[in-house]
Formats: sequence, structure tokens, C-alpha cells
Amino acid sequence: MNNSTHIRLPLFFLLFNILLGALQATTPPAPKKSPNTPKAAGPVTFKSPLAQKFLVSQHLPGDSPTFSFIRNSRRPPSYAGRLNVPTNSKQTAELFFWMIPADDARGSKEITVWLNVDDACSSLVGAFQGTGPITMDPSTGVLKRNPYSWTRSSTMIYLDSIVNVGFSRGNATPKRSEDIAQLVFNFLTSFLKVFPELEASNLYLAALGYAGVYASYAAHIIYAQQSQLALKLQGIIVLDAVHVPIAKYVTENNDVFKFDPAKLKKLQANAMQCGYTEFLNKNLRYPPLAPFQNLTKAENAHDREMFKGSPPDLNLWNIRGKPELADFQYQKLVYPGRPDVQKAFNLEGSQKWASCATSPVFPYGETSDPPTLKALPNVIQNSKRTVIVNSQWDATVAPEGTKLGIQGMNWSGKQGFQKPINRSFMVAGKQAGKYQSERGLTYVEVANAGSMMPRDDGQATLAIFEYLVGHRPAL
Repeated sequence: MNNSTHIRLPLFFLLFNILLGALQATTPPAPKKSPNTPKAAGPVTFKSPLAQKFLVSQHLPGDSPTFSFIRNSRRPPSYAGRLNVPTNSKQTAELFFWMIPADDARGSKEITVWLNVDDACSSLVGAFQGTGPITMDPSTGVLKRNPYSWTRSSTMIYLDSIVNVGFSRGNATPKRSEDIAQLVFNFLTSFLKVFPELEASNLYLAALGYAGVYASYAAHIIYAQQSQLALKLQGIIVLDAVHVPIAKYVTENNDVFKFDPAKLKKLQANAMQCGYTEFLNKNLRYPPLAPFQNLTKAENAHDREMFKGSPPDLNLWNIRGKPELADFQYQKLVYPGRPDVQKAFNLEGSQKWASCATSPVFPYGETSDPPTLKALPNVIQNSKRTVIVNSQWDATVAPEGTKLGIQGMNWSGKQGFQKPINRSFMVAGKQAGKYQSERGLTYVEVANAGSMMPRDDGQATLAIFEYLVGHRPAL
């Protein structure tokens, strides 16, 4: 995958989804009742012989000069490997997972399933780049403890939910996002047969990038089949979930894009010609004026036009970050490719490792309806909290696109937010961004982060996650 493949959603398709009331990654919210903070309990012990087959060595390998050695004997052991997941009679799916128990009793009744990063990148990217107890410095390749690990508030399950992505394998080729969502549900039912001690836990889904679509459909399926799953889904969190190039974002950040006046003027003229500037000015209001109208002028929009003329070493996923970290394919994450690490993860033989798959997830194109047409309204009614997070410095997911999607979506009897997104998001006494919460939906814009928010601002991202699971009463 190259940069252009990931900046791939044409402007027309983004707006088309918005006009349907369905920005694909907009994850709807829910009732106002907050999740309950779990009562104190000791660490969970897994006694099943099946569970022992997935036991990970207490200390992951780290004796190479490239990596620091990680030791933490106080942590409960983790579990990893491939789990056979039911499909139809002609297909097979062995999904890789890595379960890391919560650090202490506070998170012992919470389970969070972190799905793939973007559409076809391994969940281990999230595990080692900000949400797990061990993180990797992308500039040095050194492993170190992560003080902002999400395991402080929840047991984490990193799941490669698509076959032939990460360490998962099989021939269950999905035709639509619902197929991936059903695999997630089937995985959870199989997982509880191995780890029955986790039954009755609170469940959350988390995803970064396009995987937010998978999370939305998975939540919808779980609620529809809740009686068959001994976990209680409480909500979902989606981070930087839509690719949207817009001239306004370039104009506001031209100190890093460095477009000359003629180039910037041309970009602005193109946005005006296709009707996008007028559409944005008309509809990005609080409350929205009316249901969005169609925008046919944007049918032949050039989605890569935004970035032509910018510095060649510009990090599009964090425009104010270091150029050498511009690695959306996460090729620097080589640690899972080590044979000793794969052995610790209970994988047979030496496995070829790639952070992201090179072949498309949907060979014949994505055929799912936008989630907000049916799936997300159901999630709104059933979830306790839903959180959409957008970073300020990810050029491929400009905040205005996500906000526009929210303003075009109907939930709980109204369209969009009724008030502007201008409440201060405070972390450790300092403003880390802004947010708005209405009718169960919370949108947070993190000020000093790019696409990999957990890596760029782990403290702020952990605070948002703690709010989702109810361990932080407010933002």
C-alpha cells in the first residue's frame, strides 16, 4: 500500500454518504446513563486446558540490540494465538488475537476489542503504537513501557478480524463490512468457550480508520444477537475514521503545506467550482439548517489534488510531526515478524509478517449500505456511550469532514449537534482539545495529534477511553 491508496475516498463518495445521513465512520451514541464502574475484584485466572494453549511467555522476547528488554513480573500473563472461527461450510477463518488482561481490579470487568487499523492493517499496530502496555518508538525501534496503556482501564483484545491480515488466515473472503462484523461476533462466541471466566463482562469495541465501519456493523450484529453472547456491549469508540481532502484544511495549515499563492488559489477555485465550499459553509452549522441536498458537481472530484505541491517529505498523517515518521503502512513495526516473538504468540513455524495487507479487503468493492441507514440508529438506542475522536493534524482525515458527517446524521429524533463543538477538553489541568456531547454521542477533537492519536498524545487518548468505559465521569 502506498500513500495514494490510503488517501483514496473521493470527495464525491464522502459527500454522497453524508447526503444519505451516513458518514461511514460516524459512530452513533446512546442513552444518557453512564457505564458502571466495576467493583473491586482480584485478577482473573483462566483454568481451562484450552486457555493454557494460548498462554504467552511472561516476558516477550527483547534481547536484540534493536529492542529494549521488557520485564514486568507483576503483570498477569497474556494470551495469544489463532482461534478457529465458525463460517459457512466452504470457508475457513483462523483469527489471530492477543488478549492482555487489565492491570488491576478497576478494569477487570471491562473487555475492549481493538479491531484492525484502517481497512487492512493488523491490530498489533494499535497494540504497539499507543494502546497496549508496550509501545515502540517509531524513530528508534526501541520497545518501552507505555504509561498510558488502555489496560489501565480494561482487558484488551487485539483482533485481526480479517483473514490474511496480520496473522489471521483462511479463505473467508468478505464481500461487505457485515461479513467482517459477523466474524467478530463468531470470534467472541468461540473466545468465551476458551475463556468462560470472562462471561458477563462489559464489552466495548474500538477501531482506528476505516475499521470504524467494521466496528459499527459489529455492534449492530451483537445487539441483534445479544442473547447468544455472554458479554454486555456498552459502547464503541472510533478514531480518525474518514479520509476527506478539503481546501479549507490546506488553507488553514499552509505553513506546513507550503503551497505558493497560485497553487493555493487553484485549489480553492476547484473547491468552489465543485460546490464543496458552498456546501460546507451552508451545512456546517449548529444546529443544521435542513437535511443535506445532493451535490452532483463533485462527482469527478480529484481526491489527490489536495496534496500536490506540498513538500515531498511532508508527513500527511501528522502534518506537524517528524517527516521520518510518515509511515502509514507501519513498516517500521517489524517486532511481530521475529521468529521468537511469533513463537511466544503460539504461532506455528515462521510466519510472513506485514503490518498491512497489500491486496484489497473487498476484491469486488465494498457493497455495504452506509451504517447510519440502519445499523447505527440501532446502536444509538442500545449503547451507553459512543465516542468519535478526530485528530487535528491528520491531513487525510480533516476534522471538518467528520463534523459535516455528524451534522448530516439523524439520531434520537434530531439531526446533528444542536450546539457548536467548543467545550474545552481538559487533561491534567491543560486543554487537550475540544468536544461536544449530545443525545449520547460525544465528539472529541484532539489538538496535538495526528492519525496515531494513542502514540502522539497517549494521555489525552487514555482519558477519552476512560470516559467511554465510565472510569472518568466527564471530559
